[in-house]
Amino acid sequence: MKMKKAATITIVALIYKQVNAFSTTATTATTRETNVNFSDWIADAPNEIIEWKKCQVEGTIPSYVKGTLIRNGGGIWSGEDESYSHIFDGLAKIHAYRINGQEVEHQARFLQGRWYNEYVKKNKQSLPAGIGTGPVLDANEIPKGGISHTAQVLYDTVVNFDNTPVNIWDFTPHRDTTKKRITAITDAPPRTLIDVNTMDTLSSSTMNSIAYGSKGYELLITAHPLYSQNENKDDTSVDSYNVAVELGLNGICVNLVKETSEGKRTVVTSIKSEDGTIPYTHSFGLSKNYAMIVLQPLRLNPAPDKQIEFGFLRSMDHVDHTRVILIELATGRVVLDESIDEKIYFYHMISQAEIMEDDDAVVSLRLCAYQSSDQLTGEHQFMRLEKCRKGRHMRNKLHRGGKFCDVICNVKNQSVKVEWNDEINQGFELPVTRYSRTFNGEVPPSNELNVLQAHPRYVYAFGAFALGSQDYDNWGLFKFDMMKNEIDSYYQQDSVYLSEPVFVADPNGKEEDDGVLLSQAYFGHEQETKLLILDATDMKVIAEVPTGNVAPLDFHGTWIPS
Repeated sequence: MKMKKAATITIVALIYKQVNAFSTTATTATTRETNVNFSDWIADAPNEIIEWKKCQVEGTIPSYVKGTLIRNGGGIWSGEDESYSHIFDGLAKIHAYRINGQEVEHQARFLQGRWYNEYVKKNKQSLPAGIGTGPVLDANEIPKGGISHTAQVLYDTVVNFDNTPVNIWDFTPHRDTTKKRITAITDAPPRTLIDVNTMDTLSSSTMNSIAYGSKGYELLITAHPLYSQNENKDDTSVDSYNVAVELGLNGICVNLVKETSEGKRTVVTSIKSEDGTIPYTHSFGLSKNYAMIVLQPLRLNPAPDKQIEFGFLRSMDHVDHTRVILIELATGRVVLDESIDEKIYFYHMISQAEIMEDDDAVVSLRLCAYQSSDQLTGEHQFMRLEKCRKGRHMRNKLHRGGKFCDVICNVKNQSVKVEWNDEINQGFELPVTRYSRTFNGEVPPSNELNVLQAHPRYVYAFGAFALGSQDYDNWGLFKFDMMKNEIDSYYQQDSVYLSEPVFVADPNGKEEDDGVLLSQAYFGHEQETKLLILDATDMKVIAEVPTGNVAPLDFHGTWIPS
């Protein structure tokens, strides 16, 4: 019965050519060419909006939606005769929306770090050269003789690299918003500090303070910190956790790092690499009592020449196992460390649950995962620009999206079980729940006495190849019901390309899905970016905010409530 409903949704959508959920434009969607101008969405967007610009609201924004939405991503990939080759390497650009009732203001700003300022100093003709996700560019400015090209690129990457185009994190979620500073981050130590009220860049750094005394250097740290779930929402400070990879005298270590609202960083636990290789992870799991680190079967290749030729993702080495580590937060003790034969590849976690069975902990981490590494490291990885800009036929070679995957650890049995969800066929990425991204003191509720923390029932995400389409450029936003294992509802419109949704809860709501989703979307026909506000219960658009601007594909961001 579950599969029948999901299949019916797909069939109906295909028959009606994915009729738009926003009825004012649905009637004209089938008379126009479908899925146009996707390439605009992954092209340079050099124009900025420096001051807050008032936007016209079409529809009605609920009165409880008051605050600032900030999105982060690349904005420039091209110089005069050169180009970065991966979407993750663009010069960081933020898009912000300040919402107060029916009033919405918008900004679009490049982050003013060393990396961007070097580009400006070169009259915006030449891009900085460094080791990134894609291949490194040949730069004419690299000195000839006395120092090798490779050594210079490595030096510039470590010393000058401060481009942070992946996520936005609020390390002080309870601080007065009139004085608030938020941080742009990436999968490396650099950070950029931003004033929430002006969107000005205040400062940037090339590396975090050393995590493990004088013995190590943080090489990688995930772009997805998580808030401690043990603080009460009335507390004045909230700790953030993250996972970093450190190189040093103790060898290669994976560190669980805690950072207070006052900026103090400490290592909760340090775990040695079992074989001296450098693991890669983009996110991890956190619940009230445990952190779970899943080290996928990818290891950073230390050969600089290979990284310069292919970029750090495509140059990675592959191992034959997945390593799962469970850490007790109260003591910092590693209570499970197992390597399993099953290969799990992923960018993003969704949620983590805890169950007590006979006084023993069972911890479940839910992922958006893949059973092969193609999406991360393959020839047609997401979003390799020199491939994807060649046209729709090349984008149709991209992966159809991730699947729900639960990694379940039993502390007493020292066992790890992996469960893939094969009932939901729609691939997806950038998953969020009501409990993601912003700290509100909530954890997913449960009616079972032995469940300390449950997985959320509803997961929201975008999906390409939407609703069974064979066209990658067909995108939609989906609401997945994990109790019924099916698509509950969705938003899809031809030529509308959507970003990660952010959930804003209705403070007077009684159900998990009472609230709205905010998603920045590029409308291909109009060649304009709009902010969409969707009812999270049925995925219908209740308001649109045209910006008169073009924002490229963005990755992550945050909601700062007033």
